[in-house]
Amino acid sequence: MVGGKAYARWPGLHAEQLYGPGDLQVTTDFRDVLGEIVAKRLGNQSLGDVFPGFATFNFHGIVREG
Repeated sequence: MVGGKAYARWPGLHAEQLYGPGDLQVTTDFRDVLGEIVAKRLGNQSLGDVFPGFATFNFHGIVREG
């Protein structure tokens, strides 16, 4: 079985930690996740061309290398 790991900052579920009417806070930019896939699986290191205007990528270790 695979799973059991969160690949992001966990904000918590207390009322003051939620967004709006009870929604979990978004803590991961989708471009970080897709950028990691593009760079590590597709071998494209030109992430600035794939995601114009987004320069700071924070990979989360979701793609195994090798």
